[in-house]
Amino acid sequence: MKHELGDKARISHVIEAIENIEIILNNISFEEFSKNIEKKLAIERLLEIIGEATNHISEQVLYNSKTSSPWKKIIATRNMISHEYFRVDESLLYEIATKNMMPLKKDIQTIVKDLDKYLK
Repeated sequence: MKHELGDKARISHVIEAIENIEIILNNISFEEFSKNIEKKLAIERLLEIIGEATNHISEQVLYNSKTSSPWKKIIATRNMISHEYFRVDESLLYEIATKNMMPLKKDIQTIVKDLDKYLK
């Protein structure tokens, strides 16, 4: 079992990364994204942070919450970006960053709201 402060810190990292993705991709089309190396690298890094932080949130918190996020897939995405960087598809990065962040943010907010319940 991981320490409560660890879970809270990792959850905070996920929220911050999601908010940064929202800022970076605000009103950015795929065409603009695909031509902007800084945005692509920033999104890769932020998705890595989300996956790594998620990997260190206790299973008790992730899997007892009433959420629908694919936690194992989020972690696997981080591993793919980090270790199989040559296979990273920019259209997939953009899709994840633009379509999956709101549901993930809602799930993380649900976890934050009920965090004390999970850690007792």
